[in-house]
Amino acid sequence: MHASDIMTRRVLTVSPEHSVRHAARLMIDNRISGLPVCNDEGSLVGILSEGDLLRRSELGSEALKETGSRPQQGLETYIKAHSWRVGDVMTKDPVTVEADASVDQIAAMMATQAIKRVPVVQRGRLLGVVSRRDILQVVLSSKPERFATGDEAIRRAVMARLLSDLNLDTIDVKVEGGMVALCGNVESGVKRLAARVAAEAVCGIGGVRNELRVINEADCKNSGHHR
Repeated sequence: MHASDIMTRRVLTVSPEHSVRHAARLMIDNRISGLPVCNDEGSLVGILSEGDLLRRSELGSEALKETGSRPQQGLETYIKAHSWRVGDVMTKDPVTVEADASVDQIAAMMATQAIKRVPVVQRGRLLGVVSRRDILQVVLSSKPERFATGDEAIRRAVMARLLSDLNLDTIDVKVEGGMVALCGNVESGVKRLAARVAAEAVCGIGGVRNELRVINEADCKNSGHHR
C-alpha cells in the first residue's frame, strides 16, 4: 500500500501571504492541526502547524522564553512570535513523500521525525496529505494473517514465524483443533509476550494459549505474567 492509496486528496491550504489569524481560524473550524502552505503556482513551500504557534507573543512571556543560545535563533523566534504573515511563521522545507512511498516508510518517518502529517508531492506540487489518522485507518482495516489450515500446517507456520521474527527455535508448539499452545521456558517476560504476539499474527487473537514459563522470576514480575 502506498501514499496515493491512503492520502487525503481534498486538502485545505493557505498562502504564505495569508494572516496567521486566518490560518488559526481554519484549523479550529475544521478541527485540523496543520495546514500546507502553497504559493500562487500551487507548489508546496511550507507547513503551518499548531507547534509553530506555541511561541506567539499573544500567549505571554512564558511562551517567548528563548531555548537556544544563538543570536540568529533569537531573531527567528522573534519573527515567529510577532509576524502575522503565514510565510514568516510556517515551517519551511517540510518533510514530504511522493505518491509511491510505502505506508511503512511513511509511518517510520512520522515516528522518527515526530510529525503528525506528511505532504504528498509530485515535482513540488501538492497532491495530498497523509496524516496519522490515515495510518490508523490502515491498522483498523487490516486483518490477521490466516494462511495456515490444519493443525500441522498451523504448527509449522507458528514455528516459522517464531524463528523468522524472534529467532526462537526452542519453543514447543502444540496445536489441537486449531488452538495453539506455546510450551517451554524463556529467559524473560518480554520474550514470553513477544512469542505470544508472533503466534497470534498467524492464528489471530484468542487462538493462542501462552504456557511459556519465565526462568528469571524478576523479569517475570517486571514484564507482567499475563497471557
